[in-house]
Amino acid sequence: MSSSSQDQFKYTTIAHSDHRYCCPLSPAKASTLIAALQLAPDALVLDAGCGKAALLRDLLQSTPASVRGIGVDINSRFLAEAANEWASSNPGDDRLTLVESLIVQHPLPATGYDAILCIGSSHAFGGFDRSLAISKQWLKPGGLLLIGESYWKLSPSEQYLAMLGATRDELTSHEQNASRALTHGYKLLTSTVSSDDEWDQYEGMYYQAMMRHVATHPEDPDATGFSERAQRWYDSYLASGKAMLGFGYYLLEKS
Repeated sequence: MSSSSQDQFKYTTIAHSDHRYCCPLSPAKASTLIAALQLAPDALVLDAGCGKAALLRDLLQSTPASVRGIGVDINSRFLAEAANEWASSNPGDDRLTLVESLIVQHPLPATGYDAILCIGSSHAFGGFDRSLAISKQWLKPGGLLLIGESYWKLSPSEQYLAMLGATRDELTSHEQNASRALTHGYKLLTSTVSSDDEWDQYEGMYYQAMMRHVATHPEDPDATGFSERAQRWYDSYLASGKAMLGFGYYLLEKS
């Protein structure tokens, strides 16, 4: 990937410097979600829009040695970090494959996937409903989809929508997210949501990482713009986002 195309990921890469998961997910909740997956030996798992592939790496480390994982993302810096972390903690273990690609361009294995992870990356498929539809096509019968998606806790204000650059109908409620999955023919096995503490941790680390970068890289031509952007975002989170925006996790089985 050329440096010019990689620059589109500069802000998010810096802001997530300290994060293990690129969403409001704690290690404790990640462990609970992984435990619910109950994969068979020899399972093949896809992490779509994997970011640092942390959840996939955690999954592989807690499942039978025959389970394999493929992480696909378009941010080469996140993928490099994931590869380094995996090689360091699991020397010689080749069960993890990381691929820099648009998810819709990644070749589908002939046998399909036993499980798909799509945590906060439904945009890679073109939205939540397309993620549900495409994942169902890619899963084996009885396959599992663990999908994480934002939802409105409360009806968002016009000011907050403008800050997000979003429209009111882009998201629904937590209950409606689950209902949409059922409409696509999945069985809902379990669901949970990010807590206020998880949100505070995620947004606080995001803000602090960017401000640290700005303070230590005053020569960066993007420093002023990034600083202003991070401050607006964090102020908006405290004023509105914490009350209005939620994040849910839905473990689904292909019927």
